[in-house]
Order: sequence, then structure tokens, then C-alpha cells
Amino acid sequence: MTGRIGVGLVGMDHWYTALAVLRNVGQGAKLVAVADRSRKRLDQVAGRHAADYSTTDFDKVIADPNVHLVVSQVNTRDNVAVTRKALRAGKHVACVKPMAMNLRQADSLIELAEEQGCVLWSFDQLGSAAASPRLKSLLKGGAIGQPIAFYQTMWAGLPMPWEGQTGPSWWLDPELVPFGAWADHAIYTIAMLRSLFDAEVELVQAEMGNKRYPKLKLEDYGVATLRFTNGLVAVVEQTWTGGPYYPSWTKIEGNEGVIHMERAAFGDDPVLVTAKGAKPLKLAPRRRGSSLDTVLGLIREGKAKPSPARESRTNLAVALAAYKSAKTGRAVAP
Repeated sequence: MTGRIGVGLVGMDHWYTALAVLRNVGQGAKLVAVADRSRKRLDQVAGRHAADYSTTDFDKVIADPNVHLVVSQVNTRDNVAVTRKALRAGKHVACVKPMAMNLRQADSLIELAEEQGCVLWSFDQLGSAAASPRLKSLLKGGAIGQPIAFYQTMWAGLPMPWEGQTGPSWWLDPELVPFGAWADHAIYTIAMLRSLFDAEVELVQAEMGNKRYPKLKLEDYGVATLRFTNGLVAVVEQTWTGGPYYPSWTKIEGNEGVIHMERAAFGDDPVLVTAKGAKPLKLAPRRRGSSLDTVLGLIREGKAKPSPARESRTNLAVALAAYKSAKTGRAVAP
């Protein structure tokens, strides 16, 4: 596709991603329309964007001939219907994570996107962007020898329903999203690790539960061990038991060294520790741009088939396997 890509934002349930789109829609793109069921929320963001119009009518945006890309940020349950309608209208779609409540729904959307020749992409793939090419090159070059294990912990608070607000959120409703605290952020980690090591998850063992909020209908704590096809073992702990600050700790362990990736302690540059001592790894500066840059590039290049959403389907399959493991008490293959 050549020329400027018209973007229509549909829904602001996943508000922090929606607000990021409003702040910066990306080079070569124009924000045509902003839609949400809540007129109050539309009024609150009125001064933050330069869209041609705002509306509570999703169908109006989807049918607009000036909209080429629909950015769906409604809750996961409703995303299935919104994405299906947009694809049938011949629109490209960048949708909320997770893209569907189950794999059957994900498969149906992917098949429709490929039939229509439309790019379908989900925001969980932002995790792949975290797999720095420089870090990937260092690992492949043997900076820590053979990678053995990956460890990550994040202590997050409960999802907020809107910017600066507390209270019930769609992320806490099992009718609107298929999982809770663990996959809320772990789905990005799954995407990152698959990209960083060019390997797939072959077995998952997990524990889920409620440590701080026993009345929640979804878990507030989860830890899972992921075994990859290259032999790497990843231990990923994700929670909603923390406060508004999201402290995290990450390290990659090899048979000849360790890479620490804790920003609060080491800053933006990871630290390599080997028998020779410790030194910061100077990675490329963080690329500044729009969260839509990847999907805009896919649209321009005409990469609709195989669907980019097949990567998100795999990330979802791994996440759901973790929940099945926690439920059954046994290891599960995605």
C-alpha cells in the first residue's frame, strides 16, 4: 500500500495503548477517527489528538473509506466481533492483546484475515520488539556461552480501569478476558523469548493463585516454567500483588556468564558478568516512534499472508497452556 494510511481507533478499554496511539499514530499515517462507547472518555481525550472526528458509533469508523487500519482496543471478548467486522469490510486491523478468548476464535480471525488479504496484528507482539537485535547478536556470538536459563519477575498492581483511576476493570472480569495477572504481562515475555532465541515453547508447568486479592475471579499471582526447543528453561513470575510501581527483575544465565537486565539497578544497559568481571552492554538506543510502526510497515509491504497474527496465536497458545497446567497440576505442551 502506498500513500498515507488512515487510522481509526475503535474503543479505549485498553486505555494506555489507546492513549499511546492518540499521542503518536506513526509516520505516514493519519488519525481519522476516534470511537468509544463512552462519550465521557471521548470528551476526556478530545484535546489529545487531531482526528477528523470522534463518535460512539464503531460501525461508522469501520465503514469509513478514509480508514484503512482499524485499531481495536475494546476488551478481548468484544474484540473478536469488532475485528471480524473490520476484516470483512476490507480493513487492516491492529488489535488488543490477547486477540481472542480462545484458540478457536483466534484461528477464525486469522483465516478471515488471510482470505481478505488484510494485515491482522496484535499488540502482544510488542514483546518481540523488546528482543534487541544487539542483545540477540551477543547471545548468538557466545557472550555468555550456551544460554541455559531465563528468569523474570514483575510485581505489578491491579489493572486500572482508566488513567489515574482505581476500581473494577475489564481485566478483572473472566467474561471479558481469558486470563489474569500472569499472562497480562507474560504474553509479552513469551513473544520476546521466542524472538530472542529463535525457539519455541515445548512444555509449560505453572502455578496460579490469589495471594493478595482472594475475592478476585482471576488470579493475582502466577509463576511458570517454560521449556524451549533449544533447551532454554525460562522461569516467569508475574503478579498483581504489587503497587502502582512495576519493579521487575530479569536475567539470562549461560554456562559462561550471566546478563542482568534490571533497569532500576543498572539503567538502560544490561550488565554482562563473566569470569573476567562485570561490564555494561551498550545496546542501541531505544527506538522512539509509534506503537503502530510495525503494523504500518507490514501494511505498506503487503505482508498479509501468512498472517502476522499467527505469531500472536502461538503466544496465546503458550499462555493458555500455562493455565491448563495450573488447573491440572501437570506439565502441558502448547
